[in-house]
Amino acid sequence: MIVAWKYRTTFENAYDSFEKISKFQKSAGADWVNMYITTGADNGSFLTAVGFENMKAYGKMDDMWNAPDSGMDKMMADNLSKTQLVETVNLTKMVGNIDEDQSPEVFSNFIFECDDVQAVRDSHEIDWKYYKEGGCTGIDIHRMSGGDYASNNIFMFCARFKTMEDLGANWDHMGQTSYGKDLAGYHSKIKIIKNFNARSLKFERFK
Repeated sequence: MIVAWKYRTTFENAYDSFEKISKFQKSAGADWVNMYITTGADNGSFLTAVGFENMKAYGKMDDMWNAPDSGMDKMMADNLSKTQLVETVNLTKMVGNIDEDQSPEVFSNFIFECDDVQAVRDSHEIDWKYYKEGGCTGIDIHRMSGGDYASNNIFMFCARFKTMEDLGANWDHMGQTSYGKDLAGYHSKIKIIKNFNARSLKFERFK
């Protein structure tokens, strides 16, 4: 599972916070930590995502962070005073083919609602067909919770590209295909809440 914090701050504070958080997350058993800058919804926000083997591993980290003797609040106090939190969300992968090596790349992300969970699962195969032709290197669909997303049927679609140029070329390619027609039935079932691109700025892998 993944926990992600989206926030507004300066580049200097974002990088300093990342250095502190990544050291703690390594000691707390996280698999990896990635920091992004976003464009689109919540434009200009930073997003720090931390990957864990499962919810239990995430819970262990949270217990360590909030322990009376952890010292994390004191260590992060100056950074947090310069930070405006936008949202905190949890992501659990439902279907996907993005490998574990999340090197510095860019992602196109859509947060959406859909009552037909099986249709969401089934959409991956045909989405991947078109996105792969357009230069995408992987697609994951996560079930999403936390923040303002109280429904059980909120999802995040994440498509990975090597560069923003590749992401743009993908959309040019999509406009010349039958993508919209082939997925019209599925797209009629979903409601997009927000979409944004995310460029990876810093990455640490621990496992």
